Amino acid sequence: MPSSTILVLETNAQAAAIEGPLTRIGYQVTTTADPDDAVQRAGEFALVIVDVSSGRASGVDVCREIRSTAAFSAVPVLCMSQTDDVEERVRYLEAGADDVIAKPFDSRELEARVEAVLVRFHRSRDLAPLVRADDGAPTRRSIIACFSPKGGVGTTMIAVNVATWLASRAPGRVLIVDLDLQFGQVATHLNLKPQLTIAELARDDQSLREPELLRAYSIEHASGLAVLAAPGTPESGRLITSEQVNLALSTARTAYDTIVIDAGSELDERSLAVLERAEAVVIPIAPEIGALKALHSLLEYLTEVGSAAASATFVLNHLFAREMLSMKQIEAAIGTKVEAEIPYDPGLYLKAINEGIPIVRGAPASTPARALGKLAAAVAGIEEGSASIQDDRRGRLGGLRRRG
Repeated sequence: MPSSTILVLETNAQAAAIEGPLTRIGYQVTTTADPDDAVQRAGEFALVIVDVSSGRASGVDVCREIRSTAAFSAVPVLCMSQTDDVEERVRYLEAGADDVIAKPFDSRELEARVEAVLVRFHRSRDLAPLVRADDGAPTRRSIIACFSPKGGVGTTMIAVNVATWLASRAPGRVLIVDLDLQFGQVATHLNLKPQLTIAELARDDQSLREPELLRAYSIEHASGLAVLAAPGTPESGRLITSEQVNLALSTARTAYDTIVIDAGSELDERSLAVLERAEAVVIPIAPEIGALKALHSLLEYLTEVGSAAASATFVLNHLFAREMLSMKQIEAAIGTKVEAEIPYDPGLYLKAINEGIPIVRGAPASTPARALGKLAAAVAGIEEGSASIQDDRRGRLGGLRRRG
């Protein structure tokens, strides 16, 4: 099957508005006005475009029927929304559409959307999930980045718990770097008040190059985790360059076995430098349309620049008491598999942040702690079973608890 074949379902006799622009740039376009025909033939094409404005079946119905057919799972679906109404676009995404474009549209937008969907979809099919069961030994990864294109989805919580869990296995050999350079909160999550931050380190060229000097800029947590805190003000954060970030990470890699980076939610030269260097990238997902749209845009951009996608682990963080979108809908919206889930438990997360005690220390036997520990082991490429976690519920010294 040629990668440039496209099937267009158009029920309003306006297929030329879609066929013309795509044919001019080299796609082989086949049109049909019959929804049943489109559903039956979807597997013959590299992309299906659904534009239904009338008839017994709606565009949402057609999209849902294509998506419910297992044989068509490798075929992306681009849907045409008849208006710019948000609810209509949401219904398409919930039905499994890989992208939605509102009418009227410019031919250049259509061309860009089609190309982005095809590139992203084919690229995402080749992603090797980091959470997998096989007989081979896992690959150790020393630089792990946590990044999301939208704030408020749990990026810092995940980074802190992953780093703390890993430090429980190797005290003094794990560093967490807070590169949310505007309002980083790693230190708050750990109840630390650092005197020095990455902003001061960035101004010290010698310490950027000397592992032992770099260590002096970190503060040690009770878990044995070293913490390189975010700048105290957004102004000082803006002065840090991507070159300084790269140099700091290169030096830190010789000083510590594992580096976990909270890369925040701002895509700039600094965060791109982190994504390029990371051997594993954890991308939290919230089950709501705003977060999925932001992630959709991020994946399109990373695909264009060839960055990070091959090492990404997508983590669904359940922020709501009831299911807003199903896993199937979420995976259809982002075009790839979600490899881990963090369960809903608002009281536990709130308590952890307020007390500055990560869940994997404060409630190591809880379901969220077990999920976070499993994630940490998977992205670091280590065996999960032998880690010991200090339980802070019994005081600052606590006691040792063996993970099963």
